[in-house]
Order: sequence, then C-alpha cells, then structure tokens
Amino acid sequence: MPMDRRECWSHGRRTGILACPCLFFVQTPRRRGRTKMTRGKKRFLVGLVVLIIGVVAAIKIYRRLPSRALLVLDVGGPIDEQRPVGGQPVAARSATLLHDLTDAIDTARDDSRITGLVVKIAPLGAGWGKVQELRAHLLEFRKSKKPNICYLGEDFSGNREYYLATACDQVWLVPTAALGVTGLLSQSLFVRGTLDRLKIYPDLYHIAEYKTAANLFTEKRYTAAHREMAESLLRSALEQYVSGVAQARHLDRAQLDSLLQRGPYLAAEALSHHFVDRLAYWDEVHKVFEEKNGEWRPVSLSRYLKEVKNDGAAKLAVVHATGTIETGNSGWSLFDGFVMGSDTVAADLRRAREDDDVKAIILRVDSPGGSAVASEIIRREVDLARAKKPVVISMSDVAGSGGYWISMSGSKILAEPTTLTGSIGVVFGKFNLAGLYDLLGLSTDHLTTSENATLFWNQQNFSAAQREQVLRFMQDIYANFTKGVAEGRKMSVEAVDKIGKGRVWTGAQARELGLVDEVGDFSRALAAAKELAKIDAKTKVRLERFPKEAPWWKRWLNQEESQANALQGITSELRRLARAPQSFQVRMPDLAIR
Repeated sequence: MPMDRRECWSHGRRTGILACPCLFFVQTPRRRGRTKMTRGKKRFLVGLVVLIIGVVAAIKIYRRLPSRALLVLDVGGPIDEQRPVGGQPVAARSATLLHDLTDAIDTARDDSRITGLVVKIAPLGAGWGKVQELRAHLLEFRKSKKPNICYLGEDFSGNREYYLATACDQVWLVPTAALGVTGLLSQSLFVRGTLDRLKIYPDLYHIAEYKTAANLFTEKRYTAAHREMAESLLRSALEQYVSGVAQARHLDRAQLDSLLQRGPYLAAEALSHHFVDRLAYWDEVHKVFEEKNGEWRPVSLSRYLKEVKNDGAAKLAVVHATGTIETGNSGWSLFDGFVMGSDTVAADLRRAREDDDVKAIILRVDSPGGSAVASEIIRREVDLARAKKPVVISMSDVAGSGGYWISMSGSKILAEPTTLTGSIGVVFGKFNLAGLYDLLGLSTDHLTTSENATLFWNQQNFSAAQREQVLRFMQDIYANFTKGVAEGRKMSVEAVDKIGKGRVWTGAQARELGLVDEVGDFSRALAAAKELAKIDAKTKVRLERFPKEAPWWKRWLNQEESQANALQGITSELRRLARAPQSFQVRMPDLAIR
C-alpha cells in the first residue's frame, strides 16, 4: 500500500516531517476515498434523533404534575410501617406504607399545584395508633384551607373508618350505606377448649397476674386480672375516640355518648345526626371538583410520591423495628407476619451509630414482643447508639413487652395515645402432646441421662423440680426487665414492679405512669430528635430508613423465588409450632379493640 503521509504518534497529526515538534512518526496509508452518507441515511438519522427527543419530552410532560390537580388517596386494608424483609406473600409486598401516606399529605398541604384532597376510606387493617397518626396529618391538612373530603363508600363503615374520616372538613357517605358508629368492643381469643378436645395440655407459666399472653392457651374466658386490664384499655381508647369525634364534628360530648349507644345508623339518620355532611355518589365528588377546577384532575398516591422530597442539610436515621422479635435475621412468618430479627435490627442500629453524618436515630417500634434474648440484643445496640447520639423511640400501634424492652433505653420515648405498650412480664412453657399422640395412635419411647433431659420434651409436663427451675429463670428475666426499665425511666425497681406485672397500658396511660415521655406521632418524634441533636427546628433534614428497601427490579426477581418457597415456608412454620418453645417470651396478650 503506498505511503505518502506521516502521522505523529503523540499528537495524532498527519503532516510533513518538519511541521510537528514531535519527532515520533509513523507512516499511514493514503485514503483511497471516503464513503459519502446518502441523503436517505441522513434523513433516517435526523428522524431517529427527533424521535428520541420527542419520546424524552413526552415522558417529561407525562410525568409533570398538572396544575390545579387533586390528590386522591385510597386508604384501606393493611397499612404497614415498612416493607417485609425476605420472602413474603404478594399482599404483604403491596401493602400501603404509613409514611408514604403522611408524606404525601404533608407535601400536598403546601403544594400550590394541589387544589384539594379526597380520601376514599375502605375497611382498615391498621390499629388505632396508625389511624390516629394518619388522622393527625389530615387535621393538619385542613389548616391549608384547601377543600378536603373523606368519602365512605363501603357497605358498612365502622368505628375506625369513621374516626379517620372525621379528620376531613367534609364527610360524605354513599346514600345506601350504613354508618357503623357504635360503642367499642374488646375481644380476646381463647383456644383452651380446642386444645382439650385434641388432648393437648398447655403447661405454661407467666409473671405476673396481668401477663395474660398465655391465657390464649390456658383459659376459656377472661380471668379477673385480664378483664380488669381489658376494661381499662377499652375506656382509654373510647375516651380518645369520643373526644376526637366530638371535637372534629362539633358535637356535644353527652349527645355523642348517647348517639353511640344507639348506633349503627342508616345513611339518612347519619346525616340528620350530623355524623356526615352529605349523602353522595362518587360521580358527585367528581362534579364538585370539576366545577372548582374546570376538570377532574386526580393524582394517585403512587404518582404523587414522585413529588415528595427527602433532602436537607442534616441527616437522621429511621430504624424500623416491626413484628415478633426473634433471634437471627428479619423475615416473614406465615402465622406471625413480620418477624423482627435481632441480628438485622442490631446491624441497622450499628450502621446508623457508626455513620458520623447521622445526627440522631429514630427507632420506630411496632411490635408485640417475643424472645427476651433477642430483645436484649437489640436494646444493647440502642444503649450503645445512645452513648454517641440521641435515640428517640417512636411507638406505632403496639410496643409492648419485648417491644417495650427494646425501647426502654431510648433518649426519649413517644407513643400515640392509643398505642398499646407496657406489658412488663415473662411467659414460658411447653405443650404436652402425649394425649394427642395417643388419640392418633402414635407412641414414643425414650432414654435419658439426666432428669432435666426431658425439660423441653413434649410428652410430659414439667416435673416439680423442673417447674421450680423454670420459674427461677423467669424471675431472673423479670428482674432484668424491671431493672432496665428503672434505669431507663429514672424510677425505682419497686415503682416499676407496681405498674409492671405484665399489665398493658395505652400510650395516654403510659404517659401518666412515666413509661413514656410524651404522647405524639412520628412528626413529634422527628422534632424531638432534632431538638436533642441541637438542629434548628426550621432546618430540613434528610431521613435514611433502615432496613433499606430493595429496588423494584430486585423485588420483581424475588417474586418467583418467594412463590417457590411458599410451601417450604408453610412446612417450616408447622414444624416450628410443633417443637417445644425453647426461649423465654416477653410477649403481649391477644387483644383487639374495634
């Protein structure tokens, strides 16, 4: 190939030998001719570029929030504090997060593009604490003077649904629906009769008389202490319910008490008693905002969350502690739902503690308790973190027994007035399955090298000596529990024991007893964390949440794996239930108020 030009290695020039200051050259071949781009190719490339620009612009326009938009929230079903960790059913993965709802409401309040709010309320799968927190944010939205409607469009809206709806300026009800405003009901399940039929004996023990978690298995109805505690909780919850509704609906307290005794009500009756403001269908909601805004421009929660900002000059960590407490990693249980693994939560607290950019930690607790050992592992990390930076405890629906254990060392503890907390006590025991085996024609034989080798054996009750040893261990755990509460709350052990004994309290009651510092929601806990970290109240902060949620594509890839492991998970759960419990439990009793 003929060579008539030289190219500089370092400067990339094709030039004469003396034209470049660099003396390193290589000969390059002469180009015989350049391929010219045809007019058709040019048109194609120009068209492709225009198409790409158009698609990008269209996506941006589509994502842009329209002016005079309306935020429409569908609130119903389960409302969770966090996404489940590990394999879980589709329903759990798709549940609404409480902080998504509250963040959207708070952002919309000050967003000039949002002209109003409509909340469609369906049967709620959340406890009173979460409902109370969500309601507080709706009440704050009212201060914006933007129109807001809570719409009850189900067959029968109960106490919790109506309590939430009263946070809106306007409560609308479908003309053919009933309003289930009635007195509250406290209910506990007992399975002792079932166990008797199956010849299963629950050899369970508890400290002390109000520690009624084992009553689910050992009793057929309320004991005197259980009834006393349930009545106290019911009265406290009713006070929150009635006072909140009376204030929001401008009803006389005595009149409301009387009306609740006679509920439920037909739609027309609910309107005449001023429980609701209007009987209307969904299309009439459309019409109101069409007249106001010129057209119906709804924005859903998932769409509006893209407008919610999480930025600020300072960073705070939010560590979620949700579910039954067990040793190991967090996950999902077929029977218990969320499982709070001590290793997972302890690691999250450790990461937040070691991050110098994190100025304070908020431990968000929603747990009925569980393993005493697992609870202490988490509490230890709270204690270590508190030595370096403030740790504020924010309680959700429930933070009792082990849920309170992990909270007691916090710098400050806040709970909703209806949060169920306390339950300072211990439960332990096993199920004797010998009768069931006999009923099924099964038999076992055994050999031992010591009397206590049968301690966890499911074919006999504890012997007298074993029972004495079990109670000794339980007393030791109770002593550690009450001592930890006394140190954390600056109380005497005797004072803690007096309000302990396994008794459950509402957040409002716990505040009076000194078990929590304030009644308040997550927003107040955030403000308290800023105060303790010496961050100006007006300074915006960025929240880093733990555990960190996996990206959507990873969650999608895990769906098939979760479904494939479903049967294996059921088998594992049944095996776990069949085994004798080998951990001392600090767990709350079964108790539902509705």
